[in-house]
Amino acid sequence: MAKKKVEEKMNLDTILFKCRDILRQARNSGSFFEKRDMMLTLVFLRFIGEKFEDGVEKLRQDLIAQGLDPDDEEIFAAFFEDATFTDGTYNLPKEARWSTIINTPAPGLNVALDTALHSIATSSKQLKGCFVEGTFTTRNLAANDIKKIVDEVNKISHKAFGEEKDLIGRVYEYFLKEFAVNATKEEGEFYTPHDVVHLIAAMIEPFDGTLYDPCCGSGGMFVQSTDLIREKRGDISRINIYGQEKEPATYRLAKMNLALRGISHNLGEEADSTFTHDLHKGLYFDYIMANPPFNLKGWYDENLKNDSRWADYVTPPESNANYAWILHILSHLKATKGVAGLLLANGALGDSDTLEIRKKLIQNDKVEDAIIPKG
Repeated sequence: MAKKKVEEKMNLDTILFKCRDILRQARNSGSFFEKRDMMLTLVFLRFIGEKFEDGVEKLRQDLIAQGLDPDDEEIFAAFFEDATFTDGTYNLPKEARWSTIINTPAPGLNVALDTALHSIATSSKQLKGCFVEGTFTTRNLAANDIKKIVDEVNKISHKAFGEEKDLIGRVYEYFLKEFAVNATKEEGEFYTPHDVVHLIAAMIEPFDGTLYDPCCGSGGMFVQSTDLIREKRGDISRINIYGQEKEPATYRLAKMNLALRGISHNLGEEADSTFTHDLHKGLYFDYIMANPPFNLKGWYDENLKNDSRWADYVTPPESNANYAWILHILSHLKATKGVAGLLLANGALGDSDTLEIRKKLIQNDKVEDAIIPKG
């Protein structure tokens, strides 16, 4: 009697490992950053396409429940040709749908993928800036290679992997670790652990008002905060999200991450330094969450010497940006009710060249007693 074939459980790391291997062996696959961006763009198209398909199916079922025939020409024209969704799902043009991409023959995939990106960028202001147009035709992977990768990405479903965790963040973290063998620490971008974000969100409870992250990275702080709001049966439409990110690739990732979750956001029109080009200058927020880069060097510019953000204190040391982040955050908090939670390097509490700033922060009653040392 033939043995029954045991079905292997789908594993996200296995899928991503296969994608990484294909890209490493493929010609023209580019640098670590280009490989990573290509993969994240594919996952973005996969997820936004799957969400659209789910939205269409739900709309069909709602119409049937109302006694309407979704296949009737007039009903179809009224509800599907320019569909509107209330849960953050984006109405995609036919050429941008995953069903179109997955059914495209291998020789036409690079062009089909870039056509999808261009169509999305021109039809949605919110999604514009999530990716680099021309990504796939510029790299021009061999038909067999791009087909293999698309087939692997097709296995990544939010139904299987994306409901409980920040999936785009997990994919990003995977490629950061696996591809960045030769990347320096300065090139690295770091992903805030889920437990840390959950702790900060639980402490400041950003449930109603404006939420800001001046170094938002991949947007994980925002995603997990909104997850906590949902857990508490809150309404994420009552939170207005603002952020800024310096690295263009990470800025695009954050926009992808938030768009896929249907989270309305304002990350500015471009990636830029929070210190030298504050994209939200003059705005004050109810809540601020941040995990700034530890001991960041190279942040200082002579034009920042008399900056208004530290006018009531002293200019933070040029050697690292820990206290520049603190004073920047303080400058954006609403005066009477604003609250911030942030993660800093252990040494930030004992730096000798920031003693005067710490004294004044305490004198001005700007520090709560909830300082949690790493243990």
